[in-house]
Amino acid sequence: MTGLIVFMLAPSLLFASLWFYSKIENVRAIDHSLDGLHLIEALGPPMQKKALTGQVPDLSGYFRTQLAAFGGEADSRILLEDLGGFTSEPGTPLALRRLRNLTSSISQLAKIDSSTSPEMTRLPRLVQDTLLSVVIESANMVEDASRMASRDKINVWDKMLVPVQAGQFKAAADKAADDTAAFFTEMDGPGAELLRNQAQLYRKSSLAFQAAGAKLLTSILKADTGADISAAPLIAEQPKLVRASFLLWQAALEVLKRDLQEQRTETLFAVTLAGLAGSIVILAAFAIAVALSHVLADRTQQEIESLGFHDPLTGLPNRRALLKTIQNLPVGDENTSTGLLVFDLRHFKKINDLFGDQCGDSILRQVADQLTKVAGPDDFISRTGGTEFMLLRRQLKNLQSFEDLAAGLVHETARERHLGSHKVTVESNAGLFVSPPGTGVSDQTLVDAGLALRSAKKLGPGKLGFFTSDMRDAFEEDGETAKQLLKALQEGNILPWYQPQVDIHTGTLIGAEALVRWIDGDSIRTPGSFLPAAIDAGYMNLIEKTVRAHAIRLAAHVSGKTLHQIHFGLNVSADLLKSSEAADALDRQVRSMGLLPAHISLEILEAVMIDERTVTPIKENIARLSDLGFFIELDDFGTGHSSISSLRDLKVDRVKIDRSFISRVDRDPDLQKFTSALINLAKSLDIRVLAEGVETPGELEWLKQNGCDDIQGFLISKAVPEDELLALILKHNFLMPLSAPAPRKAVLGLDH
Repeated sequence: MTGLIVFMLAPSLLFASLWFYSKIENVRAIDHSLDGLHLIEALGPPMQKKALTGQVPDLSGYFRTQLAAFGGEADSRILLEDLGGFTSEPGTPLALRRLRNLTSSISQLAKIDSSTSPEMTRLPRLVQDTLLSVVIESANMVEDASRMASRDKINVWDKMLVPVQAGQFKAAADKAADDTAAFFTEMDGPGAELLRNQAQLYRKSSLAFQAAGAKLLTSILKADTGADISAAPLIAEQPKLVRASFLLWQAALEVLKRDLQEQRTETLFAVTLAGLAGSIVILAAFAIAVALSHVLADRTQQEIESLGFHDPLTGLPNRRALLKTIQNLPVGDENTSTGLLVFDLRHFKKINDLFGDQCGDSILRQVADQLTKVAGPDDFISRTGGTEFMLLRRQLKNLQSFEDLAAGLVHETARERHLGSHKVTVESNAGLFVSPPGTGVSDQTLVDAGLALRSAKKLGPGKLGFFTSDMRDAFEEDGETAKQLLKALQEGNILPWYQPQVDIHTGTLIGAEALVRWIDGDSIRTPGSFLPAAIDAGYMNLIEKTVRAHAIRLAAHVSGKTLHQIHFGLNVSADLLKSSEAADALDRQVRSMGLLPAHISLEILEAVMIDERTVTPIKENIARLSDLGFFIELDDFGTGHSSISSLRDLKVDRVKIDRSFISRVDRDPDLQKFTSALINLAKSLDIRVLAEGVETPGELEWLKQNGCDDIQGFLISKAVPEDELLALILKHNFLMPLSAPAPRKAVLGLDH
C-alpha cells in the first residue's frame, strides 16, 4: 500500500519539481539580463566620449573577456567584431552605429525585453535603439555641416543632402520625445520622477538642436560657398544634446536594473515560500493519494483529447482550440473588454524559397516562443494558419498596454535573425479587435480581427490595424462593388479619361494622363470609389489592360495629326514592372498600332521602388523600356526616399512634382525653398519638370518664374472623356481635323 501511495504521489512530486525548476530558470534568466545590462552600461562612457570628442579610450581586456564569455561560443565572435569596429572606426557616426548594433545584440542575447515587467516594456528599446539613433543622426548632421562649411563651392547634391539628413534626425528625435512623454507620465515608483526630469531636459535640448538645424537648412539652400553656411549654432548645440541624451539613457538603465532586481527578489521569495508550503502539501498528499489517482487519470484523458487541438510544429493551440475557448468565454463585467490580436508574417514564402522550409519552420517556432513570453498569464495564444498567430486577452482592462504589446511584437519580429549562416529579416502586421465593455465575443470576432489585419497590411509593413464596424460594412460593400465592377469591365464601361498637360510658356497641349473612370449609368465613378475593391478582388490587371488598350488606340489615332508630339501618359504598376517579359510585350503592343514608343509616357511611382526585394528587376525593366524609346516619367517626385537615387540610377525624361509641393507655393516661403530645390535638382540633370495639381494663377506664375516646364491641374482642365480631349487638342495643338476613333470592345493588353 505504501508503494502504491508513493507511486501515486510521484506525479505531484514531478510537477512540483518542474515548477521549482521553472522558477529557478526565471531567476537565471533575470541574472543573465542583468549581466547584459551591466555590459551595456559599461559602453556608455566610451559612446559619450566618441560622440563628444571623436576619440575612444581603450576598453579594458577584462571587459572584452566578459563580453566574450557573455556571447558564448555561438555569438562571441559577432559581439567582438562590433566592438572592434567601434574602436577602430575613425568616423564618429559609423563607429556609433557599430556600438548601437552591439548594444542591440547584447540586449537580444540577454532577452531583456522578456525579463522586464510589463510596465517597463518601452525602456529596453529606448536604451538599445531610440536614444542612440538620436546621437548618431545628430553626429551625421554635424559631420555634414562641418564638411560643407569648408567647401569652396556648394553643389545641388549638397543642398539635397542636408534636408534628407535633417528629416532622418527629426524622425529619431521626435520618436524619443513622443515615447518618453507618453510613457513616463504614467510611470510611478522609484526613479520615475528622475526619468521625467531627464526626459524634459532631453526634449529641450532636442528642440534647440532642431532650431539650429533649421538655420543650417535655410543657409545651405541659399549658399554658394561654404562660407555662406550657418554651421556654428548646430555644432555648438550638439554636445548639449548628446549629454542630455546620455543622462536620460543612464536614468533608463538604472530603472531597468532596479526593476529586474525587484523581480529577482520576488521570485526567490516565492520559491522559498513554496518550498515550505510544499513540505506540508507532501504530508497532506498521503491522505488524498487515492483521489489524486483519479485526477491524474482524468488529466491523461484530457491530454489525449487535446491532441486534436494543437499545432504540431509550434506546440500552440490551433484554430479549433481558439474557437472552443471563445465559445466558452463568459460575458465580462461592465468594466472589462475582450481583446483579440491577430499577427501575420509578410512575404514568408520567399524565405522558404530562398533558405528552405527548415529555416522557415525555425522562424515560426521562434515567433511562437516570442508570443508566449510577452503574453500575460491569462492570455490564450494559438497558431491559426500558416504564418498567422492569435492572442486572446480574456480580461482586457488597459487598451494602451494591449496596443503596446502588438507594437512591440511587430518591432521585435523585424529584428535581423541569424539562422546558421543566413541573416533573415521578417516583416509583419497585427490587427486588433476589442469588444465593447460587458459584451461577449463569438466566432465573428475572428473575422473582425482579420479585417483589422487586412487594414494594417494596406498601410504597409510593421503597421497595426484596429477593428471598427466601418470595416465590416466596407468589406461587404467592396464585395458587392467587385461583382458590379466585373460586369462593367465585361460590358466596356471601364474607360480612361484624360487630364491635359500643357507647356507652361506656350500654352501648347503636349500630353494627357490616362485616368480610369467607371461609367455607371448616368454617373461617373472616380478611382477612389472602386479601386480598393478591385485590388482585393484581383481585377487590377484587367483594369490596367483596358486603360492601356484605349489610351494606345487614341494615341495611334492622334499620331501625325498635331503640330507638336503628344505623350499619352500611362501609370505603370509594380506588378507589371516585376515581369521579365513586360518591356518587350508593351513594345510589341505599341508598335502593332503603328506607334513609336516615344508617343507613350510611362509614369512610375517612387513607391514601386521602395521594396528592396523587387527594386532590382523593376529598375532593370525601366532601363529596358527607356532603351526601347518610351518616355519615362518619375511620378510624385519628392514624396519618397528614392528620389535622388532614382535620378542617379535611371534615365528619366521628366519628373512630376507632387501637388503637396505646389499648393499655395506662391504664398508659402518655406515651401518655396523645397519646391525650388526639387526643380533645380531636376534641371541640373537636364530633366524636364511637370507640376501636378496647379489650381491658381498665382501658382502658375511662380512655377513659370522658377524654371518649371509643364503643368497639369484644374487650372487647365479636369480629366475629360475622349471626345472633349480631342476638342482641346484642336484648340491648343492641331494640324489636321480630329474625329473620335472608332470604338472597340475588345481589350488589348499584356499577357504577363
